Amino acid sequence: MPRENGPETGPGPQPDDIPWPAGRAEPLDATALAASRAAAMARRPAGPVWVFGYGSLIWSPAFEPAERRRAVLHGFRRAFCFWTVSARGTPKRPGLGLGLEAAPGARCGGVALKIDGATEATDIERLWAREMYTAVYRPAWVPVSTAEAPDGPDAEPLTALTFVIDPAHPQYCPPLGVDRQARIIAGAAGKFGPCADYLADMVAHLAEAGEPDAELEALLERVQRLRD
Repeated sequence: MPRENGPETGPGPQPDDIPWPAGRAEPLDATALAASRAAAMARRPAGPVWVFGYGSLIWSPAFEPAERRRAVLHGFRRAFCFWTVSARGTPKRPGLGLGLEAAPGARCGGVALKIDGATEATDIERLWAREMYTAVYRPAWVPVSTAEAPDGPDAEPLTALTFVIDPAHPQYCPPLGVDRQARIIAGAAGKFGPCADYLADMVAHLAEAGEPDAELEALLERVQRLRD
């Protein structure tokens, strides 16, 4: 039965100690998006722009990459750390989205995507409209290693643009634990479909990219059991 003053519950009983979001953030307007984009690009390194994709950018980037490489970022972890109340959830039944969180000693595998110089301005504008919709992320230039085996001696270093979670943002979700994450993901869906499908896509495409994520695979198993 839905709560009178909070999100609806997912499949099975939901714990009352979930820190549900108090509200939703407003989208950035065109002026704010342009200012954010300009500030980040003013810090860009010389040469072509590379983007480190650790989530859905891996299989559905906002642009056509000129090149793709397997990549690894150290010192950060991929985590379900923000509430989605539109893409994969609703205000009454929020879902969870993936972000990057700083974590000393951690390793995050993903894909480096090279932006074509001929379409750079348009591609970056599209990327910003998608990733910085409510500014739940902070744009950051980070060192990644790329190669067929990015942890090996032949790894090639480069600096890539990526999007790190902003823990001060109203959509930020503090660590919940696997059981609560699974209940939330199993019961959420938004305009882009079920949150569980997003997780399943993530697991499949990371494995395809040569960077399987055991924690996400275990989370998906829990979610599938709840949905069954």
